[in-house]
Amino acid sequence: MIYSKTMLSFATACLSLTGLSTAQDPADGWMAYAVGQIPDGVDRITRLEMTWKVGEDPSGSNAFFSPWFGMDPADNLNLIQPVNPWLGNGWNYYTEYFQWEPEDNSNSQQMGIDAGQYLKGSLVYNDDDDSYDLTQTNMNTGESSKQNVKCQNGKKFTIPYVVYEKTWPCRDYPPDGVTTFTNIVAECDGKPCTEQIQWSAKVKDANCGMQAHIDNATQIRITWDTNGVSEYDNMTRAELFEMNQKSGVGWSKKLKLSK
Repeated sequence: MIYSKTMLSFATACLSLTGLSTAQDPADGWMAYAVGQIPDGVDRITRLEMTWKVGEDPSGSNAFFSPWFGMDPADNLNLIQPVNPWLGNGWNYYTEYFQWEPEDNSNSQQMGIDAGQYLKGSLVYNDDDDSYDLTQTNMNTGESSKQNVKCQNGKKFTIPYVVYEKTWPCRDYPPDGVTTFTNIVAECDGKPCTEQIQWSAKVKDANCGMQAHIDNATQIRITWDTNGVSEYDNMTRAELFEMNQKSGVGWSKKLKLSK
C-alpha cells in the first residue's frame, strides 16, 4: 500500500503531532527532541536559523514522519516550525503554524526535495507588526516556501525545539540513522545569543533508540537505529496509519490510506 499524492497534498497535523490528551507541546508523537533555555532577562527570540541535509529515502516505507525545528511561547500553545516530512513517496519541505487555542493551522506551499539536498529554515521576528517570517529554503536550488504569522495576543516566543516526530517501526525511518542540524544561529531581542542558549536532550515517546545529541551551540543531532525493535512492529500498515492519524489534527484527520 502507498499513499496517493492527492491524499498527501499536505498541511501538518501529523507533523504537529498534537496529542489530544496533552493539548500542548511537547505533543504526542515527538520522539527524541532537544529543548533550549534562553538567557535570563531575555524578552523573546527574534531569530532562529538551522541547516540540515535531507535524509536518505526510506526503503519501501509508506510512513509519514518529519525532522524539524521550531519555537513556542511560554505556554507551549503556538508552534512555528520549518518542517521536512517524508510522505510515503518522497521528501517535502514547507513551514507550519499550529495554534492550540482556539485551534488554528496554516502552512506555506508544499515543495518536493531530494535526499541529500540541504535545507535552511529561518524564523525571524518583525517588530513593526509583532509577527514572524517563517521560511524554508532548498539550498541547492534557492527555492523557498514561506509565510508570515502574527503573534497571538502579543505572545513572546521563548522556547526553541529540535524534534523528530511520528512513531513507526524502525525499518520505516531513513537508513542513514541521523539528521544533523547545524549552522544554528539565534538572536534574542535582536542580539546574538547562540552561545547562551542552554540545550537539553529529551525523549517523549521512546522509539527505535531515538536520541538527541547536543554537540555544541551550533550543532544538534538526532539519531536512531533502523534495526531496532519497536513496540509498533506487529501492527498492520492500516493500524499504524490510523494510530498516527489520530495523534494529529487538521489535515491528517482527512487522510485516507490507498489500497
